[in-house]
Amino acid sequence: MPSERCLSIQEMLTGQRLCHSESHNDSVLAALNQQRSDGILCDVTLIAEEQKFHAHKAVLAACSDYFRAMFSLCMVESGADEVNLHGVTSLGLKQALEFAYTGQILLEPGVIQDVLAAGSHLQLLELLNLCSHYLIQELNSFNYLDLYRLADLFNLTLLEKAVIDFLVKHLSELLKSRPEDVLTLPYCLLQEVLKSDRLTSLSEEQIWQGKRKTWNEFCI
Repeated sequence: MPSERCLSIQEMLTGQRLCHSESHNDSVLAALNQQRSDGILCDVTLIAEEQKFHAHKAVLAACSDYFRAMFSLCMVESGADEVNLHGVTSLGLKQALEFAYTGQILLEPGVIQDVLAAGSHLQLLELLNLCSHYLIQELNSFNYLDLYRLADLFNLTLLEKAVIDFLVKHLSELLKSRPEDVLTLPYCLLQEVLKSDRLTSLSEEQIWQGKRKTWNEFCI
């Protein structure tokens, strides 16, 4: 009888093992992403700049403290079918959702500011981390000041540290090649650079003298 056979199999097995599927997580997320693309089995529609995006509240809440609070606390949006988002562009939201459902994103100059704004507003910390790594790879002597401002605006500590390290390493050559940029560095950034034990090629006095010269030129 089947019950007797099951009993004998049970008696033959002695161990307990936790079995793990390598593909399960990815396949479930891929299926949810397909549902999002097809607009089926979704329970919320996000709207940015009048453009609508289908999504699942559970997926959004799992990725973002912003959405977790929105959908789990007694907020107006918690039971809404549509949610208007302000402070993000449609492009930024599209890219943020792509990341939330796939774990990857194509970053390029034309989208990075929109993605940063969306990631910051929606509290997608992993997305902001990827943006930081992308910008660090793009860091050079022509854009370090702009990237520092981005780091300050969006609280990107990894990027801020990378800019400081870059300046510590290249300050001497930057003073020769692009002195106008160095001499207009924000005080907080300059102070961090000067605190480094690795800054040996220039003295603080040299840099402050350069700063005073710049002030005098502006005041004349």
